[in-house]
Amino acid sequence: MALSFPAITKLRATNPKPSFRKDSSLHSSPSWFSNKCPKTHLKHSKMACSQPKIRAQSSPDYVPEAKFYKIEAILRPWRVPLVSSALIQMGIRGVTISDVRGFGAQGGSTERQAGSEFSEDKFVTKVKMEIVVSKDQVEAVIEKIIDEARTGEIGDGKIFLIPVAEVIRVRTGERGEKADRMMGGRSDLISSAASA
Repeated sequence: MALSFPAITKLRATNPKPSFRKDSSLHSSPSWFSNKCPKTHLKHSKMACSQPKIRAQSSPDYVPEAKFYKIEAILRPWRVPLVSSALIQMGIRGVTISDVRGFGAQGGSTERQAGSEFSEDKFVTKVKMEIVVSKDQVEAVIEKIIDEARTGEIGDGKIFLIPVAEVIRVRTGERGEKADRMMGGRSDLISSAASA
């Protein structure tokens, strides 16, 4: 049943802010999806709930197990050359860069670069750096990004860690560690240091 515009206006006038009941108990279904809707206290409404309830993992230290992880870092544009040269020095060769715009804790406030402040709109220009590394490289890469990108001010950025199911090299069809390995990369640096 579709509601007409006057009916929607009347519903808004009688209850402008629907209250949602907090449901802290876990439901019996092991699924992360629940078709139960929050109670909106809208009388005489036969509309079905259109938004699923999504529950987070029960353990705060839950990390999905994977051989590879993608590190996504949202950084200040002028810090990217410092970060990328530090990653190259540690043997990381595969990096993807994208220009992005958005806001977070900085709230779209002015950005500082070389002593001058600028702001065009509420979205701040940032750079997204994406790196896929093996599990044993994750912490070293994250530490290097933080060391090189941190200024200590709001707007330094965020780092996201995403498990990757598989890595496949398009040219050869290689999968897994063979596809992730690059000539002159971290594995070559480690093996040459061990043989010396």
